[in-house]
Amino acid sequence: MNRIIQYGSVQAIPFFNCSHKTLDEWELTGVRRPLLGWSVLIFGIFVEILYIPILYIIVKTGLIRNPCYKIIMFLAVVDMNATVCSCLITGPFFIIGNVFCMYPTVTYVAGGYAMTTWAMACMATIFLFINRIVSIGLRKRTDFIEKKLAYFSILIVLIYGFYMIMFVPPILFNSNVMAYIPETLSEEVTAEAAAMYKNWPHEFNNWGFTGCMFVLFTLYCGMVKKLEGGQKSKASRAIFIQCSIICFFNTCVAIIYVSLAFMTPPQWILIFCQLCWSVNHACPAFIYVTMNDTIRREFSRTAFRVKMTKRREDVTVSTVAKKMSTHSIRKSSLMVI
Repeated sequence: MNRIIQYGSVQAIPFFNCSHKTLDEWELTGVRRPLLGWSVLIFGIFVEILYIPILYIIVKTGLIRNPCYKIIMFLAVVDMNATVCSCLITGPFFIIGNVFCMYPTVTYVAGGYAMTTWAMACMATIFLFINRIVSIGLRKRTDFIEKKLAYFSILIVLIYGFYMIMFVPPILFNSNVMAYIPETLSEEVTAEAAAMYKNWPHEFNNWGFTGCMFVLFTLYCGMVKKLEGGQKSKASRAIFIQCSIICFFNTCVAIIYVSLAFMTPPQWILIFCQLCWSVNHACPAFIYVTMNDTIRREFSRTAFRVKMTKRREDVTVSTVAKKMSTHSIRKSSLMVI
């Protein structure tokens, strides 16, 4: 966004000018994909609605007092913003067949917003894994470390997001490529233009995130298995499934966007990438309401008015938090990303 401040407007930025064609002419250069667009848009609306009761439950039940859930709450807010980009903005872009020069300012700002929320979600996910690893590896000092780590993590993610939105060139949606790319594709790309379009921080984010997640995923699963004494339990299986889901969608999007710098993937891969991007920010919500006992129970009670048994009603979340052992708490909510 610093370039808008520096030059005064989007089209005043060098190599971002679209005045050599009319809007009608630019519209002819795009490809409309209404089926994909409406599917993504409707899915995004559903996900945003789903997140609202989840955030309410985290606050209502007192889970927010847990340092891990502070990061989870923050990540959920980031994911809601990312879903705005991946579904509520990108969906209409697919429907109208948007290219940069149809709506330069909107596309420029939306691209910066999308890149920022993606980068923040990547960083927050890494810190959440680190938080869980610390809680297992340093169990004796967990209470002292986790809270400080949670606030530190949120601060770093916010600073990282501010850097990405203010000082990094945005990626721009193009319906022909079916992705967000650094180039406007409005004119011939010269060496000077390529330098203006180059987006090293975004590429570094994707490469770095992929590498970090591979290391953290391996380390985390190994520590959980060791914690369980090498025995296969329901908790360890659930943790492995949750980790695998999150790593799969995140890594697929990161790898495909990295590959865009070297080649144009087949159309089906680009569609797959868009779907992974949309599901990536939605899967935490589905994990919360299906695999987290407390949130699932409260969600059923809030959304569907499902009556709990007397035994469950008698045991409040605060009582559980006080009386359960640290090991039991970790097994029930060790990985609820």
